[in-house]
Amino acid sequence: MIKELTYKETEKFIPLLEKNPSLNLFFLNNIKLLKFGTDYKVFHTPGLLMMHSKFLNIILFRYDDYDVNEVSHFIEEKKPISINGPKEALSPLEGMLQGNWEVKYPPMMSVTKEDFKKCVSRSDNLSFLLTYEDFLEVAELYSKDEDFSSGFETEEKKENWAANMEEEMEYPHAACGYRVKHRLIGAAYLAAATKESAMVVGVLVDKDWRGGGIGTEIAQEITDIALNDHLIKRLCLFPSGDISKHIYTKLGYKEVGEYAFFKNKNISTN
Repeated sequence: MIKELTYKETEKFIPLLEKNPSLNLFFLNNIKLLKFGTDYKVFHTPGLLMMHSKFLNIILFRYDDYDVNEVSHFIEEKKPISINGPKEALSPLEGMLQGNWEVKYPPMMSVTKEDFKKCVSRSDNLSFLLTYEDFLEVAELYSKDEDFSSGFETEEKKENWAANMEEEMEYPHAACGYRVKHRLIGAAYLAAATKESAMVVGVLVDKDWRGGGIGTEIAQEITDIALNDHLIKRLCLFPSGDISKHIYTKLGYKEVGEYAFFKNKNISTN
């Protein structure tokens, strides 16, 4: 039977979640970043925790076998836009959910300060991104790349994203950019950031400037800022392919397992 947990009941599972703090980063950090009961609720069935957020997302944590039929019915009733969590938590649900679901199992990589290695010299073209105007430039950069353009289709969406990013830039959040003659051609930032851990996301270089090592410089810079300036204990990311995986490996990142993203293609986010 699926039961809604109180905050105290949820806290009892934190030691289990912390056994794999990388793959469970989103679950752990949401507990610290969001308001319990208002921003999210936690449900439990033997073998599984489900965090249901106000953003219409469900995050799963599996610690044993669970009743797949019961869980799939619960998820269908909640009508989430997406489900995510370690692959072992979501893979039993593949093919069980009604509707049209896009399924991805990307590898996750992680690094700590002890493992981080600088492999290139720092360029003067790198700088912090802090202001609304900075992030409006980033939004414009992302909107021109087919892999990043979702969510940046209109000027209003770009402006809203830039305003939200500016608000989040207090410690431990961070963002950096790479400019050539004042033009922003690359960027990266931290998301879901706490003092314990954060995700490195949005690592992108304009297609006309790729192949010259700028991506490595940006990835190294945001990692350095997070681990050595902000003293965040652990960083995680999803490499976009073999080239980026090679870059992150040079910087000391290691694969920690596969993550899962299920996107409900029947529900529009527009």
